[in-house]
Amino acid sequence: MIEALIGILSFGFIVLGILGVLVLIPVWVKLSTESERDENHVYGIFWEEAGFRGHKILSASGCLFPFIMLARTDFDIEGIVLCLVIAIGCGFYHSSVYRGYPVLTKSMQVLGLASLVLITVISLLVRNEVLSSFFIVYSIMFFGLAWGGYAVYRRAQLIRITRLSN
Repeated sequence: MIEALIGILSFGFIVLGILGVLVLIPVWVKLSTESERDENHVYGIFWEEAGFRGHKILSASGCLFPFIMLARTDFDIEGIVLCLVIAIGCGFYHSSVYRGYPVLTKSMQVLGLASLVLITVISLLVRNEVLSSFFIVYSIMFFGLAWGGYAVYRRAQLIRITRLSN
């Protein structure tokens, strides 16, 4: 049953990925050409605020590493220390997104809490071997990238409003 579910989900993700690329490439080309003409374009500000190679977006996934330890049945001290060090380091780096601008909204707080609850449930299901460990790794990647990307996008919007009002 699980293998069939993984197969269907994998096929669905591949199809969505192909469709996403077909839709996103023209949008990306349009936004990048518009941002070259306008220094206050949200696309340009987004990549300025994302950090080197988008690390401020990726660091949100690193903050969720302790959920990997929650999904494990046995604990080793090295794994716990490594996950905590990565999570704390990524947390400090990602927290720079929230400095100076009111990035967090009520809806982001509710979605963030719901995401944490969902990742906790997935971790416990993986721990009890109901789901494959693929699900926790994918969930951490997906929720982290979605949260980090939206937080940086929200910051870019606020910076653009500030620049245009001055």
